[in-house]
Amino acid sequence: MRKKGIIFLLVLTLLSTGSFARTAEAQTIAEDTQKSNSTVAPSGIAKDKNGSMYIADRSYHVIRRRSKSGTYTILAGQEGKSGYKDGSAEKALFSSPWDIVSYKKGWAVSDTENHVIRYCKGGKVTTLAGSGKKSYKFQRPTGLAVGKNGELYIADTGKHVIYKRDKNGKVTVYAGSKKGCADGKVKKARFCEPTGLYYYKGALYVADSGNHRICKIKDGKVTTVAGSTKGVEGDAVGSAKKARFSNPQEIILYKDVMYIADTGNGSVKKLSKGKVTRLIGEFSMEDGRGPAEPCGLMIQGGNLYVGDIFLEELLEKLLTNVDILLE
Repeated sequence: MRKKGIIFLLVLTLLSTGSFARTAEAQTIAEDTQKSNSTVAPSGIAKDKNGSMYIADRSYHVIRRRSKSGTYTILAGQEGKSGYKDGSAEKALFSSPWDIVSYKKGWAVSDTENHVIRYCKGGKVTTLAGSGKKSYKFQRPTGLAVGKNGELYIADTGKHVIYKRDKNGKVTVYAGSKKGCADGKVKKARFCEPTGLYYYKGALYVADSGNHRICKIKDGKVTTVAGSTKGVEGDAVGSAKKARFSNPQEIILYKDVMYIADTGNGSVKKLSKGKVTRLIGEFSMEDGRGPAEPCGLMIQGGNLYVGDIFLEELLEKLLTNVDILLE
């Protein structure tokens, strides 16, 4: 029988150097979700100006809202029920929602297994792009980012490209061609299962998960900023070119410092001034634990939030079905 999940809180306060100082012990913050027999499996994480957190719960097929006071509610979807249905938020259905971003006074959600982008606003859910069939337009969309002019960037993990939805709703391929690993002009560059996206200072950054690298798209060109240009997997820190990752799935930038969810290596790494260091890894928490499968990243109020999703088999062996959210 599946046991209840728990979310733990670890506060890491950003210092002016871009590093963190631990300011609190790990503590449970999911009392409300425990009472409802639910588990928060945080994949994408977003925030609003009021301090609330929005979580794409990939395992339970819902979008959750965590208020500043720590109370959880379901923003959209039916907990534990997978499907594809637009309409009122409480009756809508998702299938493995991956990421969520603030978009046009609402929330855009990558509904991964339905192969569409959904939109939540005013208590209603609509389909923003895609048809619900992976053969049309999208094939497992994951990461989302919003550009300076309101365009929506979409990482299509199954098709190995980045799409762009303009302000008029037109969706076109922004970068990538076919599966591979290559820098260069956007139309000729190649990705392998791109996942996390982040727009920062006129550039789009990509966690090219299948190539185990981080890319930058600017001025019509794709360049590798960290990891191997040949798609070599590993686990190494040091200079950006010599650093190695394993299926990184999310990135975020803050004050010119990049934080990387190095999912396959169970760690969060930091890229600053051309050097990659390990920020959080095995045994990084004071009770001996560390992240197992970090995914979503968010910075709010000087704290770094890391959504950690565990495989069920791994959960049972190591942590008795504990889902972790590090703050």
